[in-house]
Amino acid sequence: MAHEHPDILKAFATRYRESQAGRTGVSADDFTFDYRKLLKAAHADNAEACTLAEEHLRRIASQSRGNLVIETHPRDDKLILLVRLKREAGEEWLFQYVREPSPTEERQKLALLFQSFRETALPAEWIAKLSHQALNGGSVEPFKREDLEGNRELLTILIRVLEWKGVSLIRFASCVICHDSKRLEQLKSRLETALSQICGKTFEDLGLLEKPRQVLLHGPLCLDSLDFASLRGPISISETDIHAATTIRCTAARVLTVENETTFLELSKINRNTLLIQTSYPNRAVLALMACLPVETPIFHFGDTDPAGFEILRDLRERSQRIITPLHMSFRSKEDSPDLTQVERQTLSRLINHPVMVDCRNLLEAMLTSGKKGEFEQESLGAPRLSDWPFY
Repeated sequence: MAHEHPDILKAFATRYRESQAGRTGVSADDFTFDYRKLLKAAHADNAEACTLAEEHLRRIASQSRGNLVIETHPRDDKLILLVRLKREAGEEWLFQYVREPSPTEERQKLALLFQSFRETALPAEWIAKLSHQALNGGSVEPFKREDLEGNRELLTILIRVLEWKGVSLIRFASCVICHDSKRLEQLKSRLETALSQICGKTFEDLGLLEKPRQVLLHGPLCLDSLDFASLRGPISISETDIHAATTIRCTAARVLTVENETTFLELSKINRNTLLIQTSYPNRAVLALMACLPVETPIFHFGDTDPAGFEILRDLRERSQRIITPLHMSFRSKEDSPDLTQVERQTLSRLINHPVMVDCRNLLEAMLTSGKKGEFEQESLGAPRLSDWPFY
């Protein structure tokens, strides 16, 4: 049974597309590729396929007007060593032969796509840079070189995101912007990369929220005429109400931020004269409330004691610009606890050397030395009792 010859020229075109000349259009020399590697790339993995591939390659080279050159061994012209494509007109010839758009054509199409958005709300300098990068083979993140229509969609949606007014949940905004309630979430990472490049903002900064900006709290706090001190259970307050309040009064002896909601709810049952705030990485409502608290009121934080828990403490300190004392956050060694991952080790190393975490350095080093997370969950301390919380 006869075998069809493998498409060795398509394999060669693929390797050219991946080369510096293919990616950037810049090369001082002809493009060459090892013949044996080319056979492997073309799946010419048996004697008959190899023979057919060589016959095909020699025939096409002879018809290429010198654009495709076969280099053989100096003492044996039957032994092919390299396949070479001429720098000047070789690319155009090769991609016409394999009936594919050339890398130069693809770079030009991508650059033209970016240029077509010059007269929009997108910054002209940013568009010009993307167009330049497209032509010269540079990074066009978060766009994808091989997906023109996907890039057009991303640019169109990006304009609508930048023009969004007010505060809404992402799924509602997605229905309005994309006519698809889930599309914004699907594109969020790429859109936020573009937003970071353009203006350094996130979805949340632009009013597109995964959930409402609220802070869950319990304790003595007054917003204008609203006094929450008498409430037995926690209450959520929106960022909007915090900013709208004429006066905010906190008569608590202290503030305690609590990472996990389960622990926060247990603490609220025994709360006495403390303003409890539930937060992991703080949202804008949490930060808005903390900014209104009296500077003389001491703030404590009770969180998990794994690397992520201390990363939350660092984030709280940096973003609130307040002195926050860790509470019950000692490293608790435990032999059968999970091993630290490489990412967690890197997080610990960074925290150990971070200027706002100097007071935690010893226990962070102890965790890193142990190689384990230890007994890190807040809930592992059991139900809170008054005796465990001396300032209650």
